[in-house]
Amino acid sequence: MSEASERLAGIVAGHKVVVVCGTGGVGKTTVSSALALGAALQGRRVLVMTIDPAKRLADSLGIEGKLNEATEIDLVAALGADAVPPGAGSLHAMMLDAKGTWDATIRRFAKTEETQERIFANSYYQRASESLSGSQEYMAMERLLQMYEAGEYDLVVLDTPPTRNALDFLEAPDRLMAVLEEGVLGWLIPRKRGRFSAVSAGVRLFGKGREAMFSVLERFMGGDVIRGIADFVGAFSELLEGFRSRAGDVMKLLRGEDTAFLMVASPNRIALSEALYFHDRLAEAEIPFRGFVINRVRPTSASSGAPGADPWAAGFERSDDGVRSAVVEAVWADHRRRARWAMVDRHHIAALAAHCGDRVPYVEVPELEGEVHDLDALRLLLDYLR
Repeated sequence: MSEASERLAGIVAGHKVVVVCGTGGVGKTTVSSALALGAALQGRRVLVMTIDPAKRLADSLGIEGKLNEATEIDLVAALGADAVPPGAGSLHAMMLDAKGTWDATIRRFAKTEETQERIFANSYYQRASESLSGSQEYMAMERLLQMYEAGEYDLVVLDTPPTRNALDFLEAPDRLMAVLEEGVLGWLIPRKRGRFSAVSAGVRLFGKGREAMFSVLERFMGGDVIRGIADFVGAFSELLEGFRSRAGDVMKLLRGEDTAFLMVASPNRIALSEALYFHDRLAEAEIPFRGFVINRVRPTSASSGAPGADPWAAGFERSDDGVRSAVVEAVWADHRRRARWAMVDRHHIAALAAHCGDRVPYVEVPELEGEVHDLDALRLLLDYLR
């Protein structure tokens, strides 16, 4: 085990929550599941939470179709008795359901059943709970906080929702609150309790004396549309204090000593540049960033530098067989291409190491043949992650 792997293993062992971030497609789910498996084999009771695993991995984890439900994985059945050491802990997996978490959160914060039912019956709530800006990320945080507070697990690993920008997860609470509190639709919320009024909305939108202008808006959008939106936002206004308080609890957990952030990145310039930006932003927000996992690193050539253009100079014997020579040259060209890619990977990884110094460990997971889709394949990654 390398020194960096030992440090990463110590980070996972020393925290109760590990948040795995990164853009979509870098292997967050695979790394999250492998970290959780490693901790379980070392004797901890572990929950890994993911939002959208590949189908074969979901099947292997036993969570296909089981939304917001923790499912225990039979490690002996999955890996074999010889692979599970005495004193091993347990591994549970959960596929997150943003809509279900929204519903549970509404039930928590709604002061009356009337408000609760009013929101659930509103067609705009159905859309908002699935597509409102920051909704999926915020609800992943909410579910993380719930499972942490329940105290049933020694370690909770959160595989954050797939996004184009890793900062989307960190900024989700602020974005969601801004939409709920300060959006344009907020102008339609009645200042006092009560139902929607076209007159009061006209006053708020256009100023006193210009209520008639509201009829133009009704004509283009339809009164029912505006009333439906206004009713949704109006009902939600009663829940804002609860959401605001809960967002504060989430950020307290994320900044706390029990939590460690890890970031998974590909070894290319764009991905690593974003990883460094994310690292610096976490530092500014005083959120404990603990390490990088650089996934799918292409192996370097045994020789230093890229191989030369000529395979014959490298020791291959020339042949009068034209077909054989063509095959050798094609294989050599592919080898040269892979060697150049590997050199580029090393260059970008060196830039990351220079930026972070010894403060933040990083581990490299090599590019593996085939898809990692079951626990047996996840176990292959543990030598690099623990």
